[in-house]
Amino acid sequence: MKATAIASSLLLASSISFALETKKNDYDLRIDNVQILTRNAEGFSEKSRIYIQGDRIARISPMTKTAHSAENTHDAQGGYAIPGLIDLHVHLSASGSTYENYQHLPLEANLNNHLYYGVTTVTDLLMSSDMMRSVLQLTNSAPLVFASGPAFTNPKGHGTQFGVKVHEIGSVDQISASWDVHLSYQPKLTKAIIETFDGSAIPLSDDVLKEIGKRSQSANLPFFVHVSTLEDGKRAIRAGATALAHGINFEPVDNEFIKLMQQNKVTYIPTLSVYHNQGDEHENQSISQLDLAPIHPKMKACLFSEVKAPKTIRELAWQKKSIAYNNVIKLAKAGIRIGAGSDSGNPYSPHGLGLISEILALHKAGLSNQQVLLATTYFAAQTLNASEDMGSISQGKRADFILLNKNPIENIQAITNPEKIYLAGSAVERTKLIEKSYATTPIGSSCESSSEN
Repeated sequence: MKATAIASSLLLASSISFALETKKNDYDLRIDNVQILTRNAEGFSEKSRIYIQGDRIARISPMTKTAHSAENTHDAQGGYAIPGLIDLHVHLSASGSTYENYQHLPLEANLNNHLYYGVTTVTDLLMSSDMMRSVLQLTNSAPLVFASGPAFTNPKGHGTQFGVKVHEIGSVDQISASWDVHLSYQPKLTKAIIETFDGSAIPLSDDVLKEIGKRSQSANLPFFVHVSTLEDGKRAIRAGATALAHGINFEPVDNEFIKLMQQNKVTYIPTLSVYHNQGDEHENQSISQLDLAPIHPKMKACLFSEVKAPKTIRELAWQKKSIAYNNVIKLAKAGIRIGAGSDSGNPYSPHGLGLISEILALHKAGLSNQQVLLATTYFAAQTLNASEDMGSISQGKRADFILLNKNPIENIQAITNPEKIYLAGSAVERTKLIEKSYATTPIGSSCESSSEN
């Protein structure tokens, strides 16, 4: 009996010893000598260490503290860490090509392109039921997707022209059945559309908007409302909107609008670049001067070989861009939360690249570099009710962040040249993303390649 007890004790001691020997390191990854953007983008921390376990930031400590061991380490050499970028308005079902030479790319290809530019979270505002099911199968190797699923619109309203399911609502009593379908897709937000097609259609009524807003609030779902006019914006705010998808581009905002935004803490997402990119490219080649590495050659040819002047609403937006810029600055000065959304998938806004051009457009409009950083990090996370999990770099949050060699508060252009990108605690291999992009040929008509691209 005594011998058995001794043997058991020796076996237990051996097991403990083996466990201690196999646990060689405290953490999966340690990043040294890194300066971390503060939550409110007021500046950067002293040189610190970031410890990662799994997909989470497990600890942050100054370099003066004794280092804990890690399976892998990286010396940031005094570089700057900012949170992974969040795009508050995308359409993953489209690629960013022109309508004349439409090119289709699969979900994975569009997400890979986002990731190449450091976009670790996207907000899709018009997604089919099939794509919603695909999103639920995504792993930690893809950016997070906050998807609304099919949007709520008026009968034959905006959204119906894209050939995907939408909830066409003509009266309050039609909402209940559509709402049950909406929830069945496991959405992370709700989208409604106010659009009259220049007065040719009757938009969603105030009663319908308010009922959708009330149901979204009860389900703890952010409520994004597509607007275009000043009056649409006011109607959306009164109906309980969390965010205005698109800004007021063609008329100055007034004091009533500003007070409504302040009182209801609504986020303003102007999507400047989607209106201005074609004009910028036509006049200054400003889009094609950016890093186009992950954009497939066929897409480049279709977009940049022969850029025509924009027509209709984009031409009007280009002519009146000073109004849109002034609205952004006026709202920011009033303390309104500005969010960055690219509306990527639309012409001249390829995925990932669209948010980079939106960041530069917000800067061009007159926002400070700190305000621009907040628009695509902490403010964006707050808008999605996700600031406890993302939008800043701190213990317990997802390990989604970007390392930069230069300080983006001093020069926002630094954001266009990341040294490293981390998604869910793993370093992103950007060269492999380019390879994957080139291996996935866009489906659509042929375009002549340009020697410049």
